[in-house]
Amino acid sequence: MCVRATTDGQVDILLANPLFVWLDPVERQLMTPYFPLGLLYLAAVLRQNAYSVAVYDGAFEQDYSGFERALARYRPKVVGITALITVRRHALALAEIAKRHGATVIFGGPDPTGKPEAYLRHSGADGKRVVDFIVWDEGEATIIELMNHLTGRHGADLLSLRAICGLRFRDERGEVVSTPPRPAIADMDSIPFPARDLVDFEAYKKHWTARHGYWSMSMINTRGCPYACTWCQKGIFGRSYRSRSAANAAEEMRLIKEQYNPDQIRVVDDITGVDRKWIFEWRAEVLKRDAAIPFECLSRVNLVDVPLLKALQEIGCRKIYFGAESGSQKVLNAMKKGTKVEQIYRAAEACREVGIHVYFFMMVGYPGEELEDLQASVRLLREALPDSFSTTIAYPLPGTEFYQQVRDRILHDGDDWAFTAENKLLFERGKHSTRFYRWVQRWFNKEWEMARLQAGKLHVSALKRARIALGLQVSRRAVQLLAKLPGKTVEFHPAPGR
Repeated sequence: MCVRATTDGQVDILLANPLFVWLDPVERQLMTPYFPLGLLYLAAVLRQNAYSVAVYDGAFEQDYSGFERALARYRPKVVGITALITVRRHALALAEIAKRHGATVIFGGPDPTGKPEAYLRHSGADGKRVVDFIVWDEGEATIIELMNHLTGRHGADLLSLRAICGLRFRDERGEVVSTPPRPAIADMDSIPFPARDLVDFEAYKKHWTARHGYWSMSMINTRGCPYACTWCQKGIFGRSYRSRSAANAAEEMRLIKEQYNPDQIRVVDDITGVDRKWIFEWRAEVLKRDAAIPFECLSRVNLVDVPLLKALQEIGCRKIYFGAESGSQKVLNAMKKGTKVEQIYRAAEACREVGIHVYFFMMVGYPGEELEDLQASVRLLREALPDSFSTTIAYPLPGTEFYQQVRDRILHDGDDWAFTAENKLLFERGKHSTRFYRWVQRWFNKEWEMARLQAGKLHVSALKRARIALGLQVSRRAVQLLAKLPGKTVEFHPAPGR
């Protein structure tokens, strides 16, 4: 049973991670699990306020039996569960089990924030609803006020739930009530470091190392993103942008290095580099503490240049993920990406100069995209030549502008999704079919491989070269033929790793 607690007896709240790697074929293949930091921040704040906490981690569990045992052992009054759209089914299954054990069930995370009705109206086998509350926006202050209400601390039970900002629940008539949004936390340094001691990181180290030969942990320096990409879900932090002090971030980095010494860190900020001055302050604080450790992060092509990249490289940055998305300016404008194609080329070149691995996220299937736009993306991949990349079909997440644009053409929104590979949404009257876009993905890969061969960056046998050449010819021809056929529906899949 993968569970840790601050006490051996009954706890006030059990926090649960519903990502079951072994029950998800895509996650099992990737084997790059990170424990959700949001839960560990909540755990730290709860302990700071004298609540006893246990954490259940489903990452390497084979089934739900460990969660049953955790409930029996710790008898929590409250169970808090975080959820992404990819784990909704497992999250609700845990909620049903928690409710059978008599616990009050609270949800938080991007999916419950974006689609609260899928949780608040969910019923168990007995027909009774199982989710009591959804905490939306930042949860640290809301969870304390809610716990105070549920436990009656300081007479808080006499206060109305409607007075707690950032909360959703059902009223006496079964209608969903949404209280006003909670103001963002201004002083990020006031939040304690995540309670990582409540997670068995040896298990993560074991599975990461067995698959990849190294292991990785995560940390977050900033919250929010000021940009307006139409497909990006900003349900938790919105378009605000706040950062911890550079000294605070560097100190957590030092503690991670000292206590866990992972082979690398993934900085899971939405965007690294919005505040240029902060990056140079962070470098100075990290070097002062001897806290440098290899890390990777996500940035934007319009934010980086050689001086900034050198500052990141000096404290361990080895890889940067860029949301390049498309080589077509028309498509980037439609997405409200706020970047120029030429900036993508410059960012890739600057990373090469500094010695940082370049990763592109590419996207296909965005409304209005034509074959010539896909050809522009091929040119981008061949000429900018990232060290690695991935391509996903544009996916309209609930709560995004993109979702609203196509809402009237959605045939199925996937409430019965079972795992990442099944997370699909049927989109009516698409210009091209899912089959077309699958071939586009193959085409992108083969064009990129051929360009790497020609640039002398890929060294393979003559047989492998022949296979790449043949694969390129086949994928080009398939795309040309399928482009002439009308599409009926397109399956959209969430993009892993973003």
